[in-house]
Amino acid sequence: MAHAVPTSWSISATSRRPHGRRASVTRCGGSPFGEVSGKSSASPFGGKPSSSSPFGGAGGGSPFGTGTSSVDPFAAAPAGTDRKEKGAWGENSKRSKHGRVVEKADYRAWNDVEVFDVPSDLRRPDAEAVAEHVKFYGLEELFPGTGLQEKFNSDAAFRTAIRRAIRNDLFVPDPNASDKVNAAISSLSSSLMVNWKTSRTGYASLSRVFADDGVENLTGENFIQTLGALCGPVSHGSLIDITSTGRRQERHSWHQDSGLDRFTVMVGFPPESNWTGVGVFSHSCKLSHPLRQDGEEGEVIQWEDYEVGELPVSAIGRPEYSPGHEVMVYCDATHLHSAPDETNRESVWRFM
Repeated sequence: MAHAVPTSWSISATSRRPHGRRASVTRCGGSPFGEVSGKSSASPFGGKPSSSSPFGGAGGGSPFGTGTSSVDPFAAAPAGTDRKEKGAWGENSKRSKHGRVVEKADYRAWNDVEVFDVPSDLRRPDAEAVAEHVKFYGLEELFPGTGLQEKFNSDAAFRTAIRRAIRNDLFVPDPNASDKVNAAISSLSSSLMVNWKTSRTGYASLSRVFADDGVENLTGENFIQTLGALCGPVSHGSLIDITSTGRRQERHSWHQDSGLDRFTVMVGFPPESNWTGVGVFSHSCKLSHPLRQDGEEGEVIQWEDYEVGELPVSAIGRPEYSPGHEVMVYCDATHLHSAPDETNRESVWRFM
């Protein structure tokens, strides 16, 4: 049974082109709900065809699990020198270029968060104002009649079994590494990057998990491909299972993965069953306009590199996970994002 992707949502933004050749369009170039403007890159990850990183910039090695790094690219900068013992966002706050730790009371509810008005000199040339931002989906909306949403939110063992299954179906062991190293790379405690577009097992492990746990009329292939399709017609093809860092408090580190008009899809795995709260999804800042790219096309954009100060707390969004709110979709070019400053999750998946 195939599950159709909703087609009622679009984002207004501009297409990404090298300096001096930019033009305005009316929707995000990577919209899963409309056509892509301009030529697609020869690289499956967008940006410079020579880059092997799905996040832009100077990547190295295979993006699909045939190598590993000792540095976790998904964690915020570790907490430390700028942590406050009392108060937040006030005159006693300690500063660093990575930002401050903010108390819960200072944050606004998600629906009350302001869109950050990007200063004119930081805007992408000829960029139009962004009309829409983050979109959320429920598993029942995406997979109606399967019973997936109820099972997912009520059964911790089922959620972990899904994470284990993608390692069986999608992880490609490094032939130059030992069995012990490959086991460590693919362990549930490691952040793992794989290619979601193809499976050497035909997604058999995922299909078996769904069948064994009473999820009806859903195969592993339909599950992964439906979620991946939310990235739009042009996507990197990477899926990352981002595990908890083990640190409950972090500093925000605001950035864009590439600055490209491409969609990122996040699937939250909450810390416990029947759970509602923040700290599962990345924190997000909605931008009024796409940011200018000072580096090469497709490189990571770090907010701190602009040296214009910190984001106002009124613009820091803390997306809430809840049943019916398991999937978060946003355009990289029209948001800044950061690991949560307080993490509450088993993991989060990121499709690109």
